[in-house]
Amino acid sequence: MIIATYIQGGQGNLSGEIVCSISIGFPDNEEQQKIAHCLSSLDEVIGLESHKLDALKNLKKGLMQQLFPQDVA
Repeated sequence: MIIATYIQGGQGNLSGEIVCSISIGFPDNEEQQKIAHCLSSLDEVIGLESHKLDALKNLKKGLMQQLFPQDVA
């Protein structure tokens, strides 16, 4: 939209006046809260899955050590 509306010709140029005149819509507060809640929930899921992954890595490490024991001389 910006390119089609404001930048025409061989070399386009955006002036400060054009940039200031561009309207950007934002969701209302209720919608922002819903988005924030959704993202927080995803962060929580990612954290839990990260802990599961760490536990599985530790389990694998332990199993590998049992599978290939090292002789301590």
